[in-house]
Amino acid sequence: MTLPELIDSLIELSTEEMPDEARKSLDDAIDHIVSSMTDGELQGLLVKGMEHTDADEIEMETLMVKSLLNQSLGLA
Repeated sequence: MTLPELIDSLIELSTEEMPDEARKSLDDAIDHIVSSMTDGELQGLLVKGMEHTDADEIEMETLMVKSLLNQSLGLA
């Protein structure tokens, strides 16, 4: 399993119903993985994710990735 596939799986899992503590732990794990990725890995993840989306989804995902990057840079 590649890193992008792992992240996709974790994000998909986070949409399932679970106790709040478990969701927070999962969100923290996703945040930790994404914040430790290089710019190239993040770009690859974004490109891979955009292969299966329409224009509205692409715009939303772009805004989400920018937000993640801003949060990651703020923590660094």
